[in-house]
Amino acid sequence: MMREQEGSNSSLNVKQVSDVYHMFSSCSSCSEVMECAKALQSLLEVDGVALIQLMLRPDHSITIERVISSGFGFESKCVEWDNVYQKKKFQYIDPIVSCSSSFRNSFNWSSVPSMMPLSETQFNFLEQAQEMGLKEGASIGSFSTRQIYKELTITSVCGCSLNPEQLASLELINSISAQAMTRLMLPVEKLTTREREVLAWSSEGKSSWEIGMICSITERTVKFHLKNIYKKFNVQNRAQAIVCAIRLGLV
Repeated sequence: MMREQEGSNSSLNVKQVSDVYHMFSSCSSCSEVMECAKALQSLLEVDGVALIQLMLRPDHSITIERVISSGFGFESKCVEWDNVYQKKKFQYIDPIVSCSSSFRNSFNWSSVPSMMPLSETQFNFLEQAQEMGLKEGASIGSFSTRQIYKELTITSVCGCSLNPEQLASLELINSISAQAMTRLMLPVEKLTTREREVLAWSSEGKSSWEIGMICSITERTVKFHLKNIYKKFNVQNRAQAIVCAIRLGLV
């Protein structure tokens, strides 16, 4: 399951790196980002690629907003690990997340113990990840800011460690893949004045009934506007819509 690091004398094709970069720069849908992830996987000759978008809040909470991966993990264990990771909220103890948020350069996972002190809980986490097949890989994080919130996009590869040239290419690609992940949150359609009003009051913690009273409309009409907002933002609930609105500076 684990491959040795590629020889340092192997060279990446500059045109191929450029092609993958431009693929990410123009994609605007989940399916297109997935194709870009597959292209990056082929470029670096790794077993898998994962793009993970996290939201970091002032209260130190961390939520996973979106994950797009290609071949990350091995066989059915990939899905199993993803479910366990999100259920147990491993993003709070994952040293890869910590290193990606603290260091601006790409790094091999094998370097993590030398980059930060690890707790017993984090060592146990790494052992669990290795049992799932995630033994070797590399990652890099990229920050963007939306008002008081920080968005961390991590580009990771698994299957082997990367040589310096590959790590440099991963850094280059991450700078544009993070933008691609953020674009997925942009609404296809603009919100109406009433929809923005409903969304603004929702961000203040008002219930549908309370918003109806404030706006002089029925609770049913409020829910109708919320459904339209969910559709335009491509989200499933009120909390996700508020997060999206904050990122876009709408509230």
